Amino acid sequence: MRASAGARFPYADFARRASGVRHRGVNVLTGHEEIVDGIALRTHLQPIYSLPHQREVGYEALLRGDAGGGGALVGPFDLFGRAIVAGTLTELDRMSHRTHLRNAAAVLPAAHWLFLNINPATFTDPGYAVRLAAATRAAGLAPERIVIEVLESGGTDVAELSRATRAFRAQGFLVAVDDFGAGHSNIDRLLTVRPDIVKLDRSLVRMKSAHMRDALMPKLVDLLHESGMFVVAEGIETGDDLMLAARSNVDFVQGYLFGMPSEELAQRGVATPLFEDVFDALAQMRRTERLAGDLLLLPYRSGLTQAARRFASGATAEAACAELLALPSTLSCFFLDQGGRECMPGLAGVAAKAPSERFAPIADPSTGRWDNRSYFVDALARPQQVITTAPYLSVTGTSLCMTLTIATQRAGKPVVIGADLDWRKLIEAAPTIF
Repeated sequence: MRASAGARFPYADFARRASGVRHRGVNVLTGHEEIVDGIALRTHLQPIYSLPHQREVGYEALLRGDAGGGGALVGPFDLFGRAIVAGTLTELDRMSHRTHLRNAAAVLPAAHWLFLNINPATFTDPGYAVRLAAATRAAGLAPERIVIEVLESGGTDVAELSRATRAFRAQGFLVAVDDFGAGHSNIDRLLTVRPDIVKLDRSLVRMKSAHMRDALMPKLVDLLHESGMFVVAEGIETGDDLMLAARSNVDFVQGYLFGMPSEELAQRGVATPLFEDVFDALAQMRRTERLAGDLLLLPYRSGLTQAARRFASGATAEAACAELLALPSTLSCFFLDQGGRECMPGLAGVAAKAPSERFAPIADPSTGRWDNRSYFVDALARPQQVITTAPYLSVTGTSLCMTLTIATQRAGKPVVIGADLDWRKLIEAAPTIF
């Protein structure tokens, strides 16, 4: 991330606004600090923390300019905007790398990463990986300690990004895709590039719909982990943000909650109390959720167990499931043979809803085959045990449901009995438990 104070620098917008403004020349080819009217490049460092290790494991190098005289620092927006207008963006990008390497080499703790931002055009320059590796070693750092951050821009050819990723990795660098989830981010492009680390854009943490955010983040993190990538959550500014990151199982976090970017390194252990508080709260929350879930589902699990016993003993489906069907959140009961097909008609519970005309094509489950569903597979694998799914959108309806199943036998043949529950009605009862 080029600047933790905001989103990615809108270079093109700056150039359009500044095109009519007279700028003095930008000298970024000399290797000296002074680049624009005596403005010297400076490095500010922002720590990146590992959630499981509960300590900083790296620093992102962020560019600032010092015009002298004790005035305010020049922000990266202005520095790169000037370079765009002058046509020297690539040169300034490379100069920033040399500056960061030189400044960080003296202070970067052992076994810590340095994250360097890179423009996509610089990243895909065929010879730049070799040159940057040489510059890194000349500064006294090993390429293996450097994480190259590049934007997964929709305007950059994905084959070029993949080739450049391999080139940088061959030199020892790690590669991170920055601000994933913003702009033209594309999961297919990401899986083609296959970086070592993915930095999730702050917009995912700031998503307006809390329900969508809480549901999406863990699944996205799981997908990235299964694809062999570590995950950084950017823009962590509050305890709630940190809780979301911890619940989503992200690997690393970064943001103002842990301090502003600075020329000084973060004080060791300063963020530990934050992590301890969140992990303690998360553990308590999970215990409460498990208890609430057990209490909420207790009558339904008991009802399904009794229904299976009665059905196995020869009772009719209606008689076996009568008590279960009468519970307030039961949508239906169903019966599947060992091939996953309905072996007798399903039964409607008291929470059943009238079919919607809009979803009429998928409303009838009687001709379906359900042996690929985990609730069926797990029930057959563990006979006489109640299997419980997480809430999901049923393919035969438009609401979230939870499915309980149990495998039993009737007349020597295996049967899986299931009950679909209305998830929202179920959790509405939660406050009455406590």
